[in-house]
Amino acid sequence: MRTLWTFGCSFTAEYDPIDGIFFPFENNFDKYKKWRGGNLPPVWATILSEKLGYKLMNCAVGGSSNYNIFNQFINVCELIKKDDIVIFGWTNVSRFISVNLEENIFTQILVSENNFGGTGFSKRTIEEIMYNRSHPLWSLEVNQWIRFINTYLKNVESNVFHWTADENIFNQHTIQDDDQKYIVIRDDESTKTNLLGYLNLPMFFDGKLMARIVEETNGAVVDDHMGEFGHKNQANYFYNHIIKNIK
Repeated sequence: MRTLWTFGCSFTAEYDPIDGIFFPFENNFDKYKKWRGGNLPPVWATILSEKLGYKLMNCAVGGSSNYNIFNQFINVCELIKKDDIVIFGWTNVSRFISVNLEENIFTQILVSENNFGGTGFSKRTIEEIMYNRSHPLWSLEVNQWIRFINTYLKNVESNVFHWTADENIFNQHTIQDDDQKYIVIRDDESTKTNLLGYLNLPMFFDGKLMARIVEETNGAVVDDHMGEFGHKNQANYFYNHIIKNIK
């Protein structure tokens, strides 16, 4: 059976509730699950695999930097076969990795989060690095990885597609020759440049705002990740692009 491989951050990964492991703490996905009566909807990757009739291997991890996304691919690249479909969801280029000296692991350093304990960095150092990573050359780094991935998967004879939550990496205005490996906004009337923002638009939901968790729950859970209806819309958008451009 052919496989759909997905790589990315929390915008691709499965919902990740704590489910009482660290009781009494809970994250937004716990709150969303509780609001929905104890269940979580399928994410876009799951819906898309079912529509395509492919087995799903969702390798995405919430909170990933692009370095971790690239490593997700490296860890399994030899398992990808001819006619498989591979989708990369690239994240904000400001994110980076650092060695956690206390735990001897890599830590994902994210924007506006105090997740740098054990790195030896001060808050000021993190802010200076984030400022440096706002330079456009960091997007070039990711595009070089994309070029390598495309070449590798072309030799494997699998189908590869890329989308991003950071339109500084690429968008409908920057891709060359209308390259169909990129899933971007293809609506000339849209003033949006961010794909996730575009997929949130009320025009997809009979004029209502309901794509994200915060909107689906009427503000009861303040979270900008896609909810049930947003994931369905994203899956449909990706499906329509893929079936038009699959080899």
